[in-house]
Amino acid sequence: MLRPVLHRFPSPPLLASVAAIALFVAVLAAWIRVLYAPISAAPAHPAPAASIDASAGATLFGAQPDQGQHDGVQLLGILSFGPQHAAAIVSIGGEAARVVRVNGAITDATTLSEVRPHSIVVDRHGVQREIALPSAQDPSVFVR
Repeated sequence: MLRPVLHRFPSPPLLASVAAIALFVAVLAAWIRVLYAPISAAPAHPAPAASIDASAGATLFGAQPDQGQHDGVQLLGILSFGPQHAAAIVSIGGEAARVVRVNGAITDATTLSEVRPHSIVVDRHGVQREIALPSAQDPSVFVR
């Protein structure tokens, strides 16, 4: 059966080369079919993204969740005229609001370390915490 095929090709290496080329063309055609196949359509209604619960991370290593008030300090406003001339309007324990300058004492143990555009950093015994401004109820309110 192979005898008539062998007569057409002068040598077995030539037959092996033709077989290798045919195999290469077949594999190449299969890969082109796979690579250019149409992508299946996405589902009409994608699954809703799972909400991430960050509350567990708030208590990591024994930390207490942040309630927006630190040692009774509540940030009411920010006054900033430059990096060195800034102050914060704070209320301590629900008392009347007062203005505290940078590096000024808020309480006996707490000082105002830094004033940022939308928050302040307070220092209590070497531990710094950031207190953010509460969200404005009136969109026309702004901080200067």
